[in-house]
Amino acid sequence: METTNSKLNLFQKIQKIRVELQEMDLKKSGLNKYAGFKYYELADFLPELNKLSDKYGVCNCISFTDEIATLTIYDCESETTLQFTSPMRELELKGCNKIQGLGGVETYSRRYLYLTAYEIVEDDFSDAIAGQEQKPKHKPKADFKPSDSELVSRLENLLTEAQIEAVCKKYKVGYLWQLNNKILEYLIAKKEQAILAEAETC
Repeated sequence: METTNSKLNLFQKIQKIRVELQEMDLKKSGLNKYAGFKYYELADFLPELNKLSDKYGVCNCISFTDEIATLTIYDCESETTLQFTSPMRELELKGCNKIQGLGGVETYSRRYLYLTAYEIVEDDFSDAIAGQEQKPKHKPKADFKPSDSELVSRLENLLTEAQIEAVCKKYKVGYLWQLNNKILEYLIAKKEQAILAEAETC
């Protein structure tokens, strides 16, 4: 005989929610165009999670400090709580002001807290990269080495999407991370010089 909600403790309720989410055909709508993999956005799972939380009598509350994001799960039928935390990190978004950047950080933190708490599984970023390296869209050069992620991030922040596509086309790669560090450093320096020259003419 199945246990009723009133007899379930918070941990049992969370586990039931995890199982029911696992059995749903949740679709990933997020797409990382540079690494070539899909991921869950909040809208992909949050409506179903809210329904299940209501069904089992739990409430999910997220709070932020300058350093920590916290998801607190409350049992509505008792005083039991369970917390999950994640460190806050700065997120650089092209064309966004500081408030919009903060909103991006909080959105990312919310997503990862829910994924962790309710065991919502998606492909690991490193697995996605490894898969792309095994089956690249274009034949890699003989001296190909994985690029420095910091250099890739710097170049992405300097270029528009159209410019990124043009760079990939010129060097015959599918993604910026397939460029070696020497090329990345050259492109960054060239772009920064162009920005400086433009500023000096103003």
